[in-house]
Formats: sequence, C-alpha cells, structure tokens
Amino acid sequence: YVETDGLYELFGRFQVERYLEYNSHNFSKRFDPLSYLYIIKAMNIFDATRNFESLHDSLSNIKAKLTLIGFKGDLLFLPKEMEDIKKTMDDLGRAHLAEYIEIDSKYGHDAFLVELDKFNMHVERALE
Repeated sequence: YVETDGLYELFGRFQVERYLEYNSHNFSKRFDPLSYLYIIKAMNIFDATRNFESLHDSLSNIKAKLTLIGFKGDLLFLPKEMEDIKKTMDDLGRAHLAEYIEIDSKYGHDAFLVELDKFNMHVERALE
C-alpha cells in the first residue's frame, strides 16, 4: 500500500517491528476485529458503477460537491482513480462540483496518518 518501503524512513531500521507490534496491540484495544474485517470487505467490494452502465452514469446523479484527495504513491486508493472521477465530473459539465488535490508524499497510503499538515486545510474547507 506504499510505493516504497517508507517504514524505515518513518521509524528507523530497528523500530519497524516495535511500531507494528505497538499499533497492532493498540488497534485491537480500540476496534472490534470484526468491524475492521467488514470495513476491509466493504473497501474491496465497493463499486461506484454498481447498478449503472458506467462511471459516467453513476456520477451523473451526484449533486453534492466532491473533494477528491489523492496521495502520490498510495496503492490502495490510486490517485489515477481520483483523477478519473474528476475528469468524468468535468465531462458531465459538473466541474464546479468536483475538486481534485494530489498530495506529494513518499508515505503512500500512510500519508493521511503522518502528513496532516499537507491536506487538513482541504478537508476543513470541504466541511465548512
């Protein structure tokens, strides 16, 4: 889920194992394991085009504003997919409803955990 092995850059060579042990222990205290499994399942089977002919047809029903944030190197939520959604909204004449921001990061999917300062203002603006 990260383009390069950013754990070493984040924590140092011998701290990676401690980081993983710490987070797995804390994660199990904060979340029900079944909830996590269902979230993963939902992510894996979600299809925005379900019950529609295409992404174009699916997005043509959106009336709310979209803030699409992609992180360079994220291999779970690909920036290319966010770009495709933005382009489709543009093609539908709904460019005013969709904003795409790509955050430059070497941390891939974990960027949203360690680089809040790079994107939190976009989230705050979207929630106003």
